[in-house]
Amino acid sequence: MLVLVVIAVGYVQPLRAYQDARDDVAARQAQVDRIARANSALEERLAEAETSGFIEREARRLGLVKPGERLFIVTGIDEWNRARRRG
Repeated sequence: MLVLVVIAVGYVQPLRAYQDARDDVAARQAQVDRIARANSALEERLAEAETSGFIEREARRLGLVKPGERLFIVTGIDEWNRARRRG
């Protein structure tokens, strides 16, 4: 009986180490999956950033206009939208 207890106690530490290693692998795999998803999203953004439409949208967002175009600045749109929704 004593021999079985000694053997069982001898297995406790390796089993704990095995479980800790499994948990660590699972956590690292989850981290790798998150990074892979983030990398995928960044690659999509990069592919979109190389299109002329993206460049034009960003230039418009910055207030740039094409040669020959006129720039009109419209203010009060938020207030107009609120007033339109109210009545």
